[in-house]
Amino acid sequence: MSVRKRLVVPLVLVLAALALGELGARVLAARLTWRPLPPFGRSAERDEWLARSERELDGARPPSGYSHFDAVLGWRPRPGYVSEDGGVHVDALGLRATREYAPVRPDGVRRVLACGESFTFGEEVSDAEAWCARLEALVPSLEVLNFGVGGYGTDQALLRVSREARAPIDALLVGLMLENIGRNVNRYRPLWYPSAQPAVKPRYVLGAAGLELVPQPFATQAELVAAVRSGDVFARLAEHEHWDDGAPPRWLAWSTAARLVAGQRAYAARELEPLWRDTEGEPFRTTLALLEAFRGVARGLGTEQVLVLVFPMRADLAGLVEHGRRYWTPLLTALDAHGLAFLDLSEPLAVAAREPGGIAALYRQSHFSPRGNELVAAAVAARLASSVGGTLPR
Repeated sequence: MSVRKRLVVPLVLVLAALALGELGARVLAARLTWRPLPPFGRSAERDEWLARSERELDGARPPSGYSHFDAVLGWRPRPGYVSEDGGVHVDALGLRATREYAPVRPDGVRRVLACGESFTFGEEVSDAEAWCARLEALVPSLEVLNFGVGGYGTDQALLRVSREARAPIDALLVGLMLENIGRNVNRYRPLWYPSAQPAVKPRYVLGAAGLELVPQPFATQAELVAAVRSGDVFARLAEHEHWDDGAPPRWLAWSTAARLVAGQRAYAARELEPLWRDTEGEPFRTTLALLEAFRGVARGLGTEQVLVLVFPMRADLAGLVEHGRRYWTPLLTALDAHGLAFLDLSEPLAVAAREPGGIAALYRQSHFSPRGNELVAAAVAARLASSVGGTLPR
């Protein structure tokens, strides 16, 4: 056999193996509908959002959903919103509520402000079933203002309370879903949560003088839509964005196999347990600094009472109940070391999860069920009664 043939035969075999590998990768990718492949931010969800947003801007369809664009916060609840089934109401102040609260606390009333993301808002349950409303029902002379907003980072919650809350209040509850650690260093939502529709947010960075606000750059919804359509959104938000789009090198952009490998690396980088264990990493340090910043906000609202509520997702609670895994222990240790009061809601939920019905009775899809919200409200009520020193009604 000539030298040329000895070289050609292995080369052909290698190319054939690569071709078969690429074909297999494409078959596999077609089945991974639950996990988008990189590059993130260029997806069917993006296209659907663009089509809907452009029709809304043209007046061809009314705005949908309980939240809308906000030039400071990224998005916020739409005042006066009522869901089609009547289960979700937003009042004139943008709070989840079936009644209007006075801008300033009435005399003789104790007021608690709750902020955070969808676990605070009460996704997947009706108004009366959300834990904020249940807390009000448990303590009738207590007002609980629900400032929660789906998809929010701790940074947006801090900024919203700083911007909108009115003194005086008696306690500030800060909801922290464990996934927030990644949101708190994110500016373009699909880069952290790849199946999300386009949304932009401000964030805080740790500077020499402490937390420094990095605003989101779009003044209007129309500007944001145009930037997403053109792809300029990535460049506009690149500064201080912790997460990349996960894409393989450009010369391999055609390869589904390369995208699978790149996707595996990107999702590994977004795993929550390593993020919470890396106490020197930017996500952990930024999240802790944000939680500490609520102290100053609370003082400005007339109270020293700040309570961090740690919300476990379904998988988090399952890991605790089934294997004793509490990967967020570094968070609890840091909160304790910094003198920040907290309530780890995995504890009362884990007790209930060992009863008939198990974890399935505590969650609907990804958020608490009515039963889960009931347990949260009871745990928060007990903690407030014991920690606020009798200044709240029991």
